Amino acid sequence: MKTIYSIFFLFFLLLNANAQPLKIDPDVFAKRRAVFMTKMDSNTVAIFTSKPVYIRNSDIEYQYRQESNFYYLSGFEEPESILLINPSDPKYKFILFVRKRNRRRETYEGPRAGIEGAMTTYKADTAFFFDDFHKIFGSFLKYDSQVYYMFGINPEYDDFFKKYIKDVVTLENKTILNPAPILAQMRVIKNEGDWKMGLKKAIDISAEAHIEAMKTIKPGLYEYEIQAIIEYVFRKNGSPRNGYPCIVGSGPNSTILHYNLNNRMLKDGDMILMDCGAEYGYYSADITRSVPVNGKFTKEQKDIYEIVLNAQKTAIELVKPGIRKSDVDEKMSEILGTGLLNLGFIKDKNDHRIFSLHGYGHWIGLEVHDVGAYTKNGESVIFQPGMVLTFEPGIYIRPDVFDKMKEKGYTDSEIQKIRSKVEKYIHIGVRVEDDILVTESGFENLSKAVPKEIDEIEKLMH
Repeated sequence: MKTIYSIFFLFFLLLNANAQPLKIDPDVFAKRRAVFMTKMDSNTVAIFTSKPVYIRNSDIEYQYRQESNFYYLSGFEEPESILLINPSDPKYKFILFVRKRNRRRETYEGPRAGIEGAMTTYKADTAFFFDDFHKIFGSFLKYDSQVYYMFGINPEYDDFFKKYIKDVVTLENKTILNPAPILAQMRVIKNEGDWKMGLKKAIDISAEAHIEAMKTIKPGLYEYEIQAIIEYVFRKNGSPRNGYPCIVGSGPNSTILHYNLNNRMLKDGDMILMDCGAEYGYYSADITRSVPVNGKFTKEQKDIYEIVLNAQKTAIELVKPGIRKSDVDEKMSEILGTGLLNLGFIKDKNDHRIFSLHGYGHWIGLEVHDVGAYTKNGESVIFQPGMVLTFEPGIYIRPDVFDKMKEKGYTDSEIQKIRSKVEKYIHIGVRVEDDILVTESGFENLSKAVPKEIDEIEKLMH
């Protein structure tokens, strides 16, 4: 009965929520372009192509999403478009090539910005038709101009620029430069524009969804029903799509890192791992919680959960400007290794990778695994204010862990001794993940609203 009431209460809250669509602020994108232009080499023009439209089947298209760097610099979301940035032109620095208005197509697909919209809504200095790019492109180049262009986004224009390299670059000593390193450096440090355009909102929506899912979980439901609750909260709060396919894995599926079939029935005694993040304003959150299906941790579930949670909390507390990411990762490895050693699961704490399987975190932003290097000149990146990253240690007790032990040189007798301790933990998968902002003096846990302490989880689920 409690679950029925909680579902009705959830729908009541959501139906009365004041979810407003994101409003594009052209000034945010103008400031980004201004910074980007200061970092461009002299006598260069930057070209960014939109992502193509992909066909799913027959005449049905996949949901369209603009290429992230294109969006980051323009806010323009339509396909068949090109962004040209020309710092040396005093009048036309920001140019968009866009689709023609088409009454019939707009009847089916909705309005297009057209040339007028590109200039009035998105503040392009001038705009042209997309189909005319090949004819007009050369007029923006000086005799010594070089071009920034990212290969691998749009195959049609990759071919065009390969021909450009062959026909023009070799003749006039021009160069194709990659703008990705410049943009990665910009995107890894978040500022007011990132918050205004949706990063915190994406995290807040995701946090609310995880809380409502935890309230609803019970034996007998299916994984996809929990996914449905999460994604309903996403959509009701204005998220047009997930940041990545939602992972809802129970029992043995909790130990599959990127599991997303989500079709198993939840059983009493299972753990359920939920790794789901909303996208809002092109920004993606990334939150994971692992909870008992029946709302009460068993001793074995608690043993694993406490190790993972201790590793995550200890690492987060170390975060502040000037700290190396690798030092924080090493701390998590030490805690995971010591915890597994104390349980008798490994003979050396450095063997924790038999059970922990993956890295401990990544940048988030316009993509769930956002751009930005983790090392520089062979050294770990150092935390700076404005960086946002996940902390996500995990332990997964899979049936194949004994094969991994053998590969690492464990003897049959050692494995047999460990097996007697591990077997009652099989199919327990635990990952705890939060989104952390590096501040001027330390850190802020942006997803702290989602309970992760054992007593908090049990209270919420009962």
